[in-house]
Amino acid sequence: MGSLQEMERLLRLKDEQIMQLQKLLEEKEETIMQLRSKLDKFQSVLPQTQNTFIQGGPRKVRAQGISAEPQVLRNLTDFSNAPNKRYSKTLK
Repeated sequence: MGSLQEMERLLRLKDEQIMQLQKLLEEKEETIMQLRSKLDKFQSVLPQTQNTFIQGGPRKVRAQGISAEPQVLRNLTDFSNAPNKRYSKTLK
């Protein structure tokens, strides 16, 4: 085994290398954030159909809906007793 000075020197070299790698990692993370920001900016300018086409998704995105009776009216008697809305037939 090496002497105490040799071990301290190796430890300092290791710490310096760790700091260099951490700095490199921070720089790369900053670059990634900048590129993502630019990508979001460019995608917001493109029309939606081109945007999804570029991402490999479907060319037309359809909205989903729910087809069901209103939950407020629990049975037929509630439905028959429900007030009807009235609308004026006059054209403005």
